[in-house]
Parts: sequence; structure tokens; C-alpha cells
Amino acid sequence: MLRALVDWSVRRPLTVPAKHESIRHSSDVRMMVWAITVVDLITGVVVDGMVPPAYRALHLVWVVGVLILSLGFCAMTARTPHLINETTLRLRTGPLRELAVPLAQVRTVRQAHGAVTSHGLRRVLDEDDAVACSVSSATSLVLDLTQAVPVTFRKGSTVMARRIYFSADEPSKAVQLINRAAVRSDGDRITGAGT
Repeated sequence: MLRALVDWSVRRPLTVPAKHESIRHSSDVRMMVWAITVVDLITGVVVDGMVPPAYRALHLVWVVGVLILSLGFCAMTARTPHLINETTLRLRTGPLRELAVPLAQVRTVRQAHGAVTSHGLRRVLDEDDAVACSVSSATSLVLDLTQAVPVTFRKGSTVMARRIYFSADEPSKAVQLINRAAVRSDGDRITGAGT
């Protein structure tokens, strides 16, 4: 997290592995975290005036810690875009895990704005064969697969997923990029490039 925060703070260019393209995501979440952080800083200054002098150092440590965690979270999500090459789409969520999807198994990709409870890599509660991989509950894209892929969660359980919900800052561009890569991957045009 600290390395991502330093790289983000000094505006170090993001390096994408060779033969990969990136798909940015979660800018809406970062904006919300920024807004909350600014409010917390203003509140912290006001509260600092009410804290007894003996506890001000502790309060300052708390405020700085919250600031570092908030900005670190923003940095990690900004510096871990989804990655795509000629064989694989890697859906990444910064600190909240990732999922590799073989492009040869992508049947359709389409825009579909919605919400899936929770965050990170998780089950979709009302669909037995679906998972979501996004920083927040909001999703903007759906991948349908020709064959189910096994998705293992932190607690050890596995879902055979035929549908994957995820998000991108520019969903229509992400659909085009995934379609192009999937066509290169198996030589056949995939359907469902809905806008």
C-alpha cells in the first residue's frame, strides 16, 4: 500500500506488463473516499480543539493513520487496473483480490449497470453460477462464459461461475477492448457487445 501511495503521490506513470492493455475502474469509489477524507480532516481539526492537551498527540496519530489508509486505498485501486492480453482478462480490485478469466471462454460481454452486495471477489447471492469482482457493490459490465470456471474464495469455498459482474470507468470502451481481445484469442467474433 505504501509503495502504491508513494507512486501515486509523485504521479509516477503506471507501468502495464508487455502485451497487456489496461481497463481503469473504481474512479467513483475513489471520489467518494476523497470526499469522506476531506470531511474527516475538517472534523479532525475541529475536534482537536476540544480534545484535552494530554490526548492531542494520540488524536493526531489517529487522524494521520486514517488519512494514510484512505489515500493508500485510493492509490491501490488506481494503480491496479484490470489487465487484458491475447489470452486472459485479469479483473483486479487492488487489496480485494483478483480473478483471471480465459478469453477463449468468453461468450458475451455487455454493459449492465447494477449492484451486487459487498465488495471484492464474492458470490452473487441470487445466482448460483455467478460471481462479482469489483471494489464496491456497483457493477457496470457482465461477462457470460461458454464454460464455467472455478472461482475459489478466501474462506475456501468454490463456485463454478458462468457469469461474472465487474466494473469499468468507461464500460463501452471496455466492451470493445474485451471483444477485440476475445476475437484474437479464438478467431471467432463473440456476440453481445451491447452498449
